Amino acid sequence: MILFRLFKISLLISILIGAFFVANYIYRKEEMESYENFYKKEEKTALEILKQKWSEEDPDPNLKQDRIKVLVIEGGGAKGLYALRVLDYLEKKTGKPISQLYDVMGGTSIGSLLVSLLSTPQDDNISKPKYSAEQVLSVFSEVAQRTLEPSWKQKILTGYGLLSPILQNQEFINELHSVFGNILFSDTINHLILYGYNFTTSRIIPFHNRGAALESADPLLYQLIGGTTSPFGITPPNKILLSPIYSPQFIGDAALVINNPVLATIFELVKLYPNKKFLINYILISPKEVENSVNFPYFNGWIKAVGMFKQLIIQGQNQQIREALRSLSQVYKFDFLLEIGLDQSNEWVDLNSFDFSHENLTKIDDFSKLILSENKDALDRVANELLKD
Repeated sequence: MILFRLFKISLLISILIGAFFVANYIYRKEEMESYENFYKKEEKTALEILKQKWSEEDPDPNLKQDRIKVLVIEGGGAKGLYALRVLDYLEKKTGKPISQLYDVMGGTSIGSLLVSLLSTPQDDNISKPKYSAEQVLSVFSEVAQRTLEPSWKQKILTGYGLLSPILQNQEFINELHSVFGNILFSDTINHLILYGYNFTTSRIIPFHNRGAALESADPLLYQLIGGTTSPFGITPPNKILLSPIYSPQFIGDAALVINNPVLATIFELVKLYPNKKFLINYILISPKEVENSVNFPYFNGWIKAVGMFKQLIIQGQNQQIREALRSLSQVYKFDFLLEIGLDQSNEWVDLNSFDFSHENLTKIDDFSKLILSENKDALDRVANELLKD
């Protein structure tokens, strides 16, 4: 009798597991077909616009002033709200938009989205920004929840992201289209350097929108951002047309390899702008220091290790970047080097960067306001330095 009950229970569990995998297979097939149709439509849109604008002259990357002011924002998903709070404070303190405070802006992942938004020109005045940091801040949560928070159906059918990408970013890319319009990457106010991973060529690429880089790639801005903000495994990379003379390529988030691109950006800048001084501000979204703890779980298996892996990589990268910057600042003319970041905080680390729910975004924003209030004097010094020249 007991064996028969166990058999029935085992049979029921087997049927449920089988049904789940069948449902996941059907879901994946439908989603892949949907993406293929989406990519074809996007390619057609890009081709029609790029053909009209490709003959225009490339902007000159050589800025005339002696000191070039640079902003770099690292990746951090939903925690990008913190960077927006910093930038909103700087705009209000200086009375100037971010696009006028800085000459060159760079970023990875959410950082690439933020610097692009703040460098997007008005439709009728290409020298003035379309969005302030406050405007972006006011719609960030709403847009993120509407386009980046997976439905219950997606969570279940993807096994909470274990079997298929948990986020389907087509709605997000459509939202980017409505925000950016049909401007090219080269149409922004500032010189932008955005980092993405090209899955078609297996290379990390610093996408420049000024100078010689445009000979090989000047895509529609919203499509490029749709790629550079798509973390592999969480959401599919974006297949985009970099230019009319190349086939579409898959561009994804570069965060795991180069989440904080400040060092790579400096190397790009010293090549493009020799004999210049640099004012470099970079905003860290991850904690500045690697945590030291006597309770480090040194005797754990791969499940615990995988959970810590990304955090350890990012913190270790930031640690090495700071050491490299100290050395470089003795060689190159870094007139003023500043790190706008977070001190070590377990509470901040524990907040989920890929949770765009109202509850999590509220926690992130409350934490960000607290950090700003505790670092007001440092930010005031940044603002004063930006107003020089």
